[in-house]
Formats: sequence, C-alpha cells, structure tokens
Amino acid sequence: MSRFSFAVALLCAATASAVSAQPTMRAHWLPAPITLDGKLDEPVWRQAAPATGFVQRVPANGEKASQRSDVWVAYDADALYVGVRNFDTAPDSIAQQLGRRDADDIYSDWFFLGLDSYGDRRTAFVFGVNPRGVLRDVYLFNDTEADDSWDAVWNVAARVDSAGWTAEFRIPLSQLRYDVNGAVGAVRPWGVNFSREIARLGEESLWSPAPANAPGFVSRFGTLTGLDSLRPPSRTEFIPYVRAQVETQPPAGRNRFTPGQALAGAVGGDLRVKLPQSLTLTATLNPDFGQVEADPAVVNLTAFEVFFQERRPFFLENADGCAFGDTRTSNSNDPPSFFYSRRIGRAPQRRPSGDDIVAVGINAQTPIAGAFKLSGTTPSGWQIGVLNATTPHEHAEVLRSNGRVTREGVEPLSNYHVSRLRRLLNGGNTGVGAFLSDTRRVLDDSLLAARVASSATVAGVDWEHAWRNRTYTISGVLSYSQVRGSTAVLQRLQRANYRSFQRPDAAHLTFDPSRTALGGHYAALSLAKTAGDRVLGSVTYEETSPGFEVNDLGFQVRSDFRTVSTALQYRNPFINRWSRAWSLGTFSTFADNFGGDQVEQRYALFGEVTLLNFWELSLRNSVSPQTLSDRLLRGGPLAVRPRSLDQGFELTTDSRKPIILSLELGRSTDVAGRRQVSVETEIDWRPLPQLRLRLGPEYSTARAVDQYVQRALDPRAAATFGARYVFANVQQREARLNTRLDWTFSPWLSLQLFLQPFASAGQFSRFKEFTTPRAFRFAEYGVDAGEVTTVSGGQRIDPDGAGPSPAFIVPTQDFTVRALRGNAVLRWEYQPGSALFFVWSQQREVELEVANFGVANQVGRAFADPGRHVFLIKYSKWIGR
Repeated sequence: MSRFSFAVALLCAATASAVSAQPTMRAHWLPAPITLDGKLDEPVWRQAAPATGFVQRVPANGEKASQRSDVWVAYDADALYVGVRNFDTAPDSIAQQLGRRDADDIYSDWFFLGLDSYGDRRTAFVFGVNPRGVLRDVYLFNDTEADDSWDAVWNVAARVDSAGWTAEFRIPLSQLRYDVNGAVGAVRPWGVNFSREIARLGEESLWSPAPANAPGFVSRFGTLTGLDSLRPPSRTEFIPYVRAQVETQPPAGRNRFTPGQALAGAVGGDLRVKLPQSLTLTATLNPDFGQVEADPAVVNLTAFEVFFQERRPFFLENADGCAFGDTRTSNSNDPPSFFYSRRIGRAPQRRPSGDDIVAVGINAQTPIAGAFKLSGTTPSGWQIGVLNATTPHEHAEVLRSNGRVTREGVEPLSNYHVSRLRRLLNGGNTGVGAFLSDTRRVLDDSLLAARVASSATVAGVDWEHAWRNRTYTISGVLSYSQVRGSTAVLQRLQRANYRSFQRPDAAHLTFDPSRTALGGHYAALSLAKTAGDRVLGSVTYEETSPGFEVNDLGFQVRSDFRTVSTALQYRNPFINRWSRAWSLGTFSTFADNFGGDQVEQRYALFGEVTLLNFWELSLRNSVSPQTLSDRLLRGGPLAVRPRSLDQGFELTTDSRKPIILSLELGRSTDVAGRRQVSVETEIDWRPLPQLRLRLGPEYSTARAVDQYVQRALDPRAAATFGARYVFANVQQREARLNTRLDWTFSPWLSLQLFLQPFASAGQFSRFKEFTTPRAFRFAEYGVDAGEVTTVSGGQRIDPDGAGPSPAFIVPTQDFTVRALRGNAVLRWEYQPGSALFFVWSQQREVELEVANFGVANQVGRAFADPGRHVFLIKYSKWIGR
C-alpha cells in the first residue's frame, strides 16, 4: 500500500467536520520567470503571504503540525509555480532516500500538492517531491480513489539546508485540465491542498484538514483564488520514439522462420491534444512497450484463466476514465472486470495445428496499429472516457512435412471500443453513468471464424448516491452483454467452465449446438457506510446470469451466480498506548447458482495493527462450510465442496530502518485431505541512500485429492450421465526468488534489475473416477475398480477390468517446469517528458514430464538454461511547453 498521505487518507473513515471551514489562499501573477533551483530567492516567495498552519492527520489527529511549513503559489502564461519551505528542528534527521520516479515505499520525507483544476471537488492532480528531488504524481478521482500510474510532464527542485528543506515546483499548464471564460478568467475556483510527511515521526499533516475520522478527501480541499490572468493551456503535445533492438533465440526456439539472431526497429509516437470543455485526446501510433517488465511464470492446474496486471503505460494512464462495474462496497464476490485492457494486443488466439507441422513462425503478441483515448470532466460535471484501438490481421507462417509453406490467420483484424459517460449531481454526491464496450472482428478466414466471435457488445448503467457528508452510500450496476459468432464459437462459450451449459443435471441450463448468439446480464446493488464513527460496513447483492459474457474485452471467471456479501469493520486510526492504528473486520459471503444450489458460503475474520515501533501485523481466518460445486467436474454433474479452512499471517518490521524484513504465511485445508502451505519472505536492504536490494524467496507445497484430469465418454456410466470423470491426487511444490536491485544515480537517472527464477513440480497419483453426483465420492482405479497399466506416454485405464467398458489412455501428467524472467532497465529522463532507455530482457523456460521435487535446486538451474534475450535502445522526445 502506498504510504503517502493522499493515498492513505482515501481509506479513512468517520465523523465529518464542516466543509465550510476549508481555507482559502491566493495565487500571484509572476512578472518575471522563476529559476527552478529550490533556493526561494525570488521576490514573490518573500513578499506574498504564505499558506501555513498545517494540521496533523496522524499520529495526533487534529493537532497542530510538529514542524512548520510555508507554501506560496504563483503562475505565468505557461506554468504554475509552488514554493515550499519545510522547517525542521532536526535537519540532520530528515529522511531523504533516493529512488526512481514514483517510488512510494522508500524511507523519506515528502511534500505533496493537490490541484482540483476541474473545480468539481472529486478529481485532483497530485504532485510530490522528497528532499532529494524524487518526483511522484498521482491522479485522484471519485473523491477518494487514486491512480498512481498517471505521469505528467513537470519539474521540481529541492534542497536541504540548516533550517529544514525547500522545494520549487514548475507545473506546465498543459498538464492540467481546466477551462477559461474566453481568453482569460477561470470559470470557477480551483481546489487546492498541501500535505507533508515526516518519516521519522510517522507524521502526516495537511493545510486543509482531512481528519482521519472524516469522509471524503478531494471534497475537503481548500480554495485557490487569484487566477484571473489564467490563459488557456497549450493544446498539443507530441512524443515520438525510435527503437532499435537485437533478439537472440535459444537453439530449441530456432527454425526456418525464427533465426538465432534478428535485428529490428520501430518508429511511433503519442499525441495529446487539449480540447474544449477540459477534455484531452490522446492518440498513439504503433506503440512500443519494450521497457515493460515481463509477466511472472505460473503453472495453472485450474480451468480458469490467470489474471495479469496491466503494465503498458498507454493503457495505465487515466485508466479510471473507462472503469465501470464497481459499487461502493467493502466485500464483493469476484465481479467481472468490464474493461481488461490486456485483451488489446494479446497473444494470437489461434495457433496452427496438425501432426505434419515442422516449423511455425508466429508473433508472441498481436501488434497494436493505433489507438486513441478521450477523457476529462466538463465544467458542467460530465465525466467522459472513450478508448478505441485497432489490431491488424495477423498470420503465422507454417512449414509442413511435405515441404510446403503456408500462411494461416491467427488473429483477425479487430477493433476494440469502450465508452464511459458519467454525470455528477448534487455537489458530486450523486452520480449516474453509462458504459458501452464493443469488439468487432473481420472474419474472412474460416479457421478464425471457428475460433473467435465476430462481435461482442456490453452495455450498462450505474448510479451512486451519498448522504450525511458522504458517510453513507448506495450504489448499483445493471448491464447486458451479447456475443455473436459461428456455431463452433458459441458451442465453446456454452461449454466454458465458468458457464457449463452442458451440465447434465442442471434443469435451468440448455446447451444449444445451433446457437449463434449468447446474451445475459449482470447486476449489483450495495449499501455501504464508508465513513463515520470508526465503524464501517457494507451489504452487497450481485447476480451474473448464465449467458453473461465479457471476456472479449473484459475479464470474467464466473457466471450463473447470485451472491450476498457483507462486511463489518471497526477501525481505530489513532495512536494510543500500544499501537498507532488497528482494525478488526468480519466478512461473509453466500452464493447460489440460478438453479437454487448453494455453491459458496464463507465466513472470515481479519485484523491488522501498526505497533508503536512501526511494526505491522495482520491475521486472517476464513471458514467455508460444506456446499455444492457446479464447477469441480468441468461440465459434469454437481459435487460436494468439502468444508475448508483458510488462514494467513503477515508481519513487516519498521519501514524506517535500513533493513526491513517481511514474512507472510498461508495455510489452506479441507476435511477431504486437501492441504496447501505457503511461505513468502522479503529482505529489503538499503545500504546507501541511492541503493536498494530486495530478495523475496517464496515456497509453497500443496496436496490435492480432487484434481480434475479428463472426461471419458461411456454409456455404461449411468450414475454420472454417460461419462467417466477422471481425477487424481496431486502433490505439488513451487519455489521462486524475486530479486530487485534499484540503483538511483539521480532523480532522473536510474538502473533497475529484476530477476525471477521459478520452479514448479507436480506428481499425479491414485487415478480415480467420480462416482456419485451431489456427493464427494471416488473409486480409485486398481483398488476400488478397474485396472491401471503404465504404458508409453501415460497410463492405460480399464475402468471395469474384464467388463465391457472401453479402456482409455491418460497422458503423462507429472511435470517439472523451471523458468527465469528478468530484465535490466537503465532509464535517463534527460529532460521532463523525454527519456532514453537501455533494456536487456531475458526469458528462459524448460518443461519436463517428470516430477522433480527439489524445486530449490531447480530454481538455481534456471540460470543455466538457454533463453531468449532482447537488447534494445529506445529514444523518446517530448515536444510541447
């Protein structure tokens, strides 16, 4: 969690103080430019009256700040300037660790300024600096939510002296969003606030108070006046880039289409245009993400897709503008993500197949031809977010055994569109919005037409109303989806494990092989107490109909689901004799499918505390009584989900120290014999202000007694509706070592090294078949029924021995996977907004059909495996003012 006050304040609860008490300050016009050196020797910093009188939020809520801060604001035709004098009675103790831009977990003092240039009391642009000049910027929205992936083009200078430390900010007006009335004159006053953190004291204070027991945050900003001479901002910014790279392949990855070494280059860029009504248009042509960190290696034995975080800057920036589907709640149950930007530019959805394939040349990711975003909040209170992206028709080159080379389609020409509109009313306490996502594909290729949908559309509305100074909130979502495509595509969607229309004992589901369209709905309603007298809570109802589908441009792991979730939490954010803050919460979840079967029931207790010595501890305990499972057999009949227990413990030592230790333990069991234990540790060592090393070994061991393997059709298996559902016991072990080295030469020049060796091994045993619907019973082959014979490539199973049922083969399931993901990035921001990258990335992976449980040794061996390496140089230039 981010430690700076603006982000922490978002989570605070309780009794409201009067908004009318918010302070006001004046910005001054600059007749002469300012030299950005942190010295505060310009006349405007000496002659104007500063904003002062900061008030603590923690540890002594409502008390005067222990150290004085003075702040001035000025502006000229191009930029807004802020001067800061942070007095400190112990300047030798000022925490000032170096880190790269947006480093939010270094040991350091900080100063932040927030600007609500929309004047809507719900959104703000936050700029921060530490005593060494490290920059941080965050975009706040919906009054209390933060997007720390937002990056603006601005500059700041900071210096430490005998009285404390100072800073001078220069924020180009082009980076802010506002409207002016004609040539000059702000339409409405801006909101403004300042925050200071003193690391050694654990103190956070603000100029316009946002108490730890009060709701809202941006709505509590003070007012900035004196903007009468404000001019419209610069309308256009352009950031072109050039990239050159060398890629090498291991021997096993080389073929006729993939040489051992290849040179490549690319040219592209981003364009930002400020539009009227505080809107901004951002466009990108041939975007490049070569400096982005690779996804971690995983082994997935479930039937569900793994969710990976978005890391690409174009999609991260202002991502909240397209966000939809969430209600104000403290507990929900896997709601769908309506917009999952990683669907755009994903790996090709089809791969050439056939026993006669000799070699295939295929891109790892589908390139993005171009994309644009429109975002902003108009002066009348309309929040607008639009994104459109196009990916080209991708082909793979295929060499077959007869020597013929063909080109086969693997991804169609596709257009992805998202529109989000929201109207703020009642001073921002009420919001009503709409959402539309639409995916269109050109399917002139029969192979692709049988694999992907031709169109997918999701439309919805949402609403929110808060009262009692945003202490209580009621919010809701209603949406509908429709997917169209060939019968083959719709059969696949109907059989997907999160839907399972083919379930033989589900009277409310019907599998239709002739279907060419599928539709459904999602709805949610939440009543929540998000602030007040230390007690928080929520009640949430959600339902996802069996036909609801958003995976073409969203992320969904469940349909056919009705759930009620509750949360009750007591928070004490104030320092006392034994802690700095603590909280205790209880959560519950109850879920049925649309057939009335109870498929989930869970009760959880959670507690966390920050001790006086800054150590942090948390405990969780979750119990799930026995219910039914409509997913265990992956399209088969209902089974019992055994009663289970999940427990966890986390401990982090004092984050102010040069060495920080953390430990996380997890344990999960059920009455049928499933058991999983995981241990995660991290050593965070900061030997020098500019150097940081983090080592994070992880280890887990798991035993499952209900691992699904395959289905074998057999009309004689009458009890299980003409099919045998084969399971196994699995023993699995995993280990990984997360290694990060950050060397920050200056706030503008840094080297980051990331290495993650990983190993996983699984051994399958005691193959068996499920015998009794609505129970948890199995017959082990070779013991309770049938015969098992080891053959080349797997196990031959005769389910009834000498009986008439046919035998079948279970391919070898045992595995050992070891992998290494790593990259090194040297980043030089040679001027604000312009950067030069030197990147080395590598990926190594080996898979074996045998279980080697010495996973710690396998982690070490991953460094010696042959791998794919990419060396690239990327140059970008910000053109604007």
